[in-house]
Amino acid sequence: MTISPEPQPGLAVLFARQASSSGPRSAIEDETDVITYTELHSKAISLACQIRNLNPADTSPVGILIPRSLSHVLSQVALVYAGRACVPLNEKLPDSHLERMLANLGTTLVITDAAHQHRLASWQHLVVDHRDISADGHEEFEISQVGPDNCSHVLHTSGTTGQPKAVETVAQGIINLSFDPIDLVKPGQRVGHGTSVIFDTSLVEIWVSLLRGATIVVIPMATVLDAAALSVFIRTKRLDVLQLTTSLLSVTAFACPGAFLTLDTLLTGGEAINCQSINSIFDAGAPGRIINGYGPTEASVYTLMHEVSREEARNNQIPVGKPLGNVEVFVVGEDFLPVKPGDVGELLICGVGVARGYIGERMKTAKSFLHLPHLPQKLTQGPSRAYRTGDLMRANDQGIHQYIGRIDNQVKIRGQRVELEALEATLLQTNLVNAAVVIKITPKEVDRAQFLLAYCIPAAPDVTPAAILKSYLDIAPHLMVLRVKLIDSLPLMATGKADRKQLEKLHDEELAQSRIKAAESQVGSRDVAAELEYIWIDVLGLPVERLAPTDDFLEMGGSSLMAATMIARINQTFDIGVRSQMLYENTTLEKFTQMVTNVRNGSDQTETLAAQEIWWNDSQLGRSLRPKEMPIPHWQDSSEGRVFVTGATGFVGALLLATLAARSNVKQVACLVRAADKNSATRRIQETLDKYQLRADLEKVIVLPGSFALPKLGLSEDDYDFYAEWSSVVFHLGAKVSYVAPYSSHRQDNVIGTMNMLDFANHKRLKALHYSSTIAAYGPTGYVTGAKLLPEDERPAAHLAALPYDTGYAQSQYVAEGIIWAAIDNGFPVAVYRPGFVLGHSKMGICNGNDFASRLFTSCMEMGTYPILPDQRKEFVPVDFVVNAILHISSSHTNLGQAYNLVQPDLKNAIDINTSFDLLNRMIPAPLRGIPYEEWVNSLSMRLNDPLHPLTPMLKEKVLADKSRWEVYENMAEYGRVNIRRALQDAPHILHPGSIQDLFLQSLSSWIPDRKEPIVKTAEIHVHEKEAIQV
Repeated sequence: MTISPEPQPGLAVLFARQASSSGPRSAIEDETDVITYTELHSKAISLACQIRNLNPADTSPVGILIPRSLSHVLSQVALVYAGRACVPLNEKLPDSHLERMLANLGTTLVITDAAHQHRLASWQHLVVDHRDISADGHEEFEISQVGPDNCSHVLHTSGTTGQPKAVETVAQGIINLSFDPIDLVKPGQRVGHGTSVIFDTSLVEIWVSLLRGATIVVIPMATVLDAAALSVFIRTKRLDVLQLTTSLLSVTAFACPGAFLTLDTLLTGGEAINCQSINSIFDAGAPGRIINGYGPTEASVYTLMHEVSREEARNNQIPVGKPLGNVEVFVVGEDFLPVKPGDVGELLICGVGVARGYIGERMKTAKSFLHLPHLPQKLTQGPSRAYRTGDLMRANDQGIHQYIGRIDNQVKIRGQRVELEALEATLLQTNLVNAAVVIKITPKEVDRAQFLLAYCIPAAPDVTPAAILKSYLDIAPHLMVLRVKLIDSLPLMATGKADRKQLEKLHDEELAQSRIKAAESQVGSRDVAAELEYIWIDVLGLPVERLAPTDDFLEMGGSSLMAATMIARINQTFDIGVRSQMLYENTTLEKFTQMVTNVRNGSDQTETLAAQEIWWNDSQLGRSLRPKEMPIPHWQDSSEGRVFVTGATGFVGALLLATLAARSNVKQVACLVRAADKNSATRRIQETLDKYQLRADLEKVIVLPGSFALPKLGLSEDDYDFYAEWSSVVFHLGAKVSYVAPYSSHRQDNVIGTMNMLDFANHKRLKALHYSSTIAAYGPTGYVTGAKLLPEDERPAAHLAALPYDTGYAQSQYVAEGIIWAAIDNGFPVAVYRPGFVLGHSKMGICNGNDFASRLFTSCMEMGTYPILPDQRKEFVPVDFVVNAILHISSSHTNLGQAYNLVQPDLKNAIDINTSFDLLNRMIPAPLRGIPYEEWVNSLSMRLNDPLHPLTPMLKEKVLADKSRWEVYENMAEYGRVNIRRALQDAPHILHPGSIQDLFLQSLSSWIPDRKEPIVKTAEIHVHEKEAIQV
């Protein structure tokens, strides 16, 4: 006779037992209320009874639209008692998003609090307030007896696709984590609950605590994000266990490294651990233990755990550890066979924590949850399938794992991370190709930029590369431009996958052959068209012998570095003075050839009065716009605090975001980011924060993929309406900045984009718009018009005559300010900020290594010389001064309707360029030698690998008499300071930003030539990454 194993209890039974034994002990508490285990059990039964009575036959998952609170925890326990799965929902998302998620689950019921009961009108509601739920009666109610293999939670994760996936989490994984020998939570301990309920890590704070008889202590959001307040909270609330994301832990450790001293357990995970933060905690006095955890949502929170030692932190090698009990992991190769210890492979997870899959996503489930009977599994518990994490790991002989990175096929090109598969999928969507493989090409020549090349098998004989590229850009204009090469068949590896290495080799061979043939065809020829065609083919690195007249420089992947190289070659070949701007205005071979011919024949190609007329006419756009007749919100009020920001992937914008997110009176920050999807946008934000050593808890940040250059900011109509109503204030710091591209290239982003931001600020409800311009909006007016003083409220319109001699970016900001001032005249609540030359952080020393100033100082130290430029005053300011000034000024409505030059408030701190290099010489071991400007720029033009080389056309081209764009800033007018001094008079700590010498000292480490962070070889700063130009 076979004896069946005794059924194992599920979450409901286990918690009921714990409630019975813990009785009067506090189960959960917040700032005002406490619920004991007995009360939580009774209230949960009462609420579960209501849930069952609404529809006894319904077993679908139930949404919970309640933020982290006592009522939320009560709702989860009640649903578990009723045998229903919990679906925590993000109250920050618009209803349209939530509706799609709930429809996918077949949900019929949503539990809300009073604040959210008006939302999701199509669903049945149950409004919950823990204070109103009776703890009496319902003794006859029978709690659910479902076992541990039941789905207890549905958690949404976007993974790397950006599309929410509904993970079917089983109770068994939560139970296993709760009773694992690592003993995350011990009976009677007090556990901080500061994680958003939509994240799987919140299950540790809620269910591990409840199953172990601990007390959940709800941490207010403002406290979680305030390091000093959190430090006090930990002590006053006597917390024993605290869980923080790696990013938040870094922020807290930076400000208050001793905050965790009284804890028994500090748990962190979610990202690669920051060893510097852990070292600072050890130095200040560590808690009882620090645990580094790793695990995807698909494997029930944590899979691997490791208690961190001080020695590991000092050695910058903190592993993610070994698997929990009843969990097995395998590091495998592409054949899904385990690799040798020490080798890198993809991590597979097996055991009790593995989820059932993704609800409503059969294909994605099949791709990620695999049945691999050949794996040497020892466990008999849990599902037989393995979850494929997509993470690269290395395990040593002791089975301790080190996180390496993602296996996703990503490349980084021109500072942007690109997923090749996403580009290939878009090419297939054109229906013009049967197969496509995209590779990154890195030319051997140092003056040639990397590019992406798509090898495509055409779907029909008449399909052309131009047609494919046009359709590709029509589908996804935000994606990086490709070069398209047609091919009959793709080389394959033994696995049947496309052989990318073979394609790279094929490109190199074709390129070498085409260059030989192209050179041979030009021997003895002095025909302008033929020589230009050869130069284009050579510089662009095209594996072709001939070009069509309509071939476009930009569409073929031309970059600013290639433009600089091409212009230098052409001017040397033909002994002419073509400027790079002319290439951007004549991008086809045919038009460019005609332009070069005209220059050789003496035709005048400089900016004309017609261009000035275009700028003037564009500056009149939007004059019919009228603001709504309604009061504007005070964005720092307790009922507001929702901030909409552009430009958060730039230096100033990133610090603004980090500063806002750290403020207790800011509830949320929505960032508009140029990206293909939310995942890519979030990654751009995180990479920018990491680059500048900044930390901002992304739980407080809403990332919106879109573009201010597009109607409705590239958002859906629902999202546009929602965030227009939602926002308390708008900070528009984003722009397109190129040192070489003409006005026409900037117009859509900087001119039409400004119009779009005004529309957004006026949509649904009127909001203050804080607009970042530049002191370059006046152009070199001191030299051209003789102006001596530029009061802050003086409009750039009066200085139109100076604009032809500045960059296309400066011209676009002149136009944009014209639009902004017209809006102010019409009653729009706008403040204008004109930053000067933004250098590093006055305290942290972090710099934007790719702005003009950093390139200049780095380049000069590499060359050992600097240009002597008389009467060139530079308005150097620290980045934290700019951000703090903007935020302080924006805090009062009395400051609206005016402009503020964010320059040194004290004129005597504004130094000229020669003094800057004198100052630098006193700080470096090998002083630089000043030489005439012409000699210096000629030397620079010969240094193809120099960080400043892409800007050579701008520095060398003569725009007015014998002077370049930089030289015409000689004798620049004084920028007014009256408004900025008045607005900051009650903030002396901002008004006096410190000496320029101290600022240079702080920034110096970012300028030294042997620094580890490479300078990006481009003359462009991408949209949303604006910094001030003054050259």
